[in-house]
Amino acid sequence: MRKSQAPSKEVAGNAEKYESYREAWSRIKLAQENHFFLEAITIQESIISDRLISFLSRPTASKPLSKNKNSQFPSFGKLIEHWRLEFPDALQSGSYVDLIEAVDQWRCMRNKAIHAIVKSEPGKPTKSIDELLQKAKDTAEKGEKLAREVCKWSQKEKKKSLPTTPV
Repeated sequence: MRKSQAPSKEVAGNAEKYESYREAWSRIKLAQENHFFLEAITIQESIISDRLISFLSRPTASKPLSKNKNSQFPSFGKLIEHWRLEFPDALQSGSYVDLIEAVDQWRCMRNKAIHAIVKSEPGKPTKSIDELLQKAKDTAEKGEKLAREVCKWSQKEKKKSLPTTPV
C-alpha cells in the first residue's frame, strides 16, 4: 500500500527516483510513529547505500565502483570503506565532524539493532524487548538524521561535478 501522496506538479529529472525517495521518507516517518523502528532502519540504510553507490560509481571517482560477479554492489560496510578511500581525511558535513565515521558507527548500531531481536550467545537469553525497542528507536532516530545529511552531501557533490556555464 502506498504511503506517500502523488506529487501535485510534474517532477523534473528522474521522476521514478523522486517517487521512490518520497515513498521511502513517508515510510520512515510512519514506521517511527508506529514504533516499527527496524523498518525505518532498513529504509535508512537503503537511502544511504543508494547515495553512496551513486557517488562512488561516478566516472570521475578515483576508482569507480562496479558490481561484483553476482551483479551486486558491495555491502554497506564495503561501501563505507570505498567512501573513505575517496575522503581519507575527515569529511565534515552539517553538524558532523566526520560524516563517514558517523555513518560507520551507525552501521554498527544498525547491525546490533537488527540482529538483537532474536540473536544471542548460545544458551544465553536475548535482551529484553523494552531494551531492544529503545536501542532500535535510538538507531532509527540517528539513522534518519544521517540519511538526510548523506542526501544533502550527495546533492552538494553532484552540483560540484556539473559543468559550469559561462555567463
